[in-house]
Amino acid sequence: MPAPYTGKLADPEFRRQRAARASAAAHTLDVYIKRVVDRAPELTAAQRERLAVLLNPGGGNAPAA
Repeated sequence: MPAPYTGKLADPEFRRQRAARASAAAHTLDVYIKRVVDRAPELTAAQRERLAVLLNPGGGNAPAA
């Protein structure tokens, strides 16, 4: 049987606020983006090559400077 809560943990309001903060932190945009990226498959060599072209200055369809 777990030990009874003492100190701040015995305060139900403190526990509610702590749970609300933890929940809010788990549902932020950066956490969502990380989860989506973590689930994505690895890029193929062709995809990496295409991204390299697009990320270079003047890459993709931009006219040469």
